[in-house]
Amino acid sequence: MKMSSAVEQSLVVLVMLALQKDGLPVKSHVLSEHLEVSESYLKKTMRKLVVANLIKAIASKEGGFKLARNTNDITLLDVYEAIEGEDSFIHSTQLADRVFPAKTAVAEGTKEVLSIVYEAEKDFKKRLKRTSIADLLLFAKEGEEIVDWREVTHI
Repeated sequence: MKMSSAVEQSLVVLVMLALQKDGLPVKSHVLSEHLEVSESYLKKTMRKLVVANLIKAIASKEGGFKLARNTNDITLLDVYEAIEGEDSFIHSTQLADRVFPAKTAVAEGTKEVLSIVYEAEKDFKKRLKRTSIADLLLFAKEGEEIVDWREVTHI
């Protein structure tokens, strides 16, 4: 399994928006500058977060992006699935079934390995579901971390 960098970027964006002073929208070019990624790449990621109803796009002169839901209601699984999709990340080709006769020890062992991997994926997704964006903010002291990203040139 390989997780795209867009998942990490999305998590950082959501935390930035959660810490945004007065919940004001932040433009994509501001976010891309802070993340040091291209704005066009970030816009594709942001679109996925909008479609998943994790953020809102505000179209106006003072617009940009802001959270669509409370930080307690956005789990790491929501973010992961918004970017990577909800399908399983395990894609067996059933190669062992084609190579080894059925009911051999190797064929049975291969099925057991796949079963273990599917269980690991379920555990991974359960763990992501237990953690919210609010949990990521627990270490911020009350009011200390509030930032107006639109005015910050470097932190």
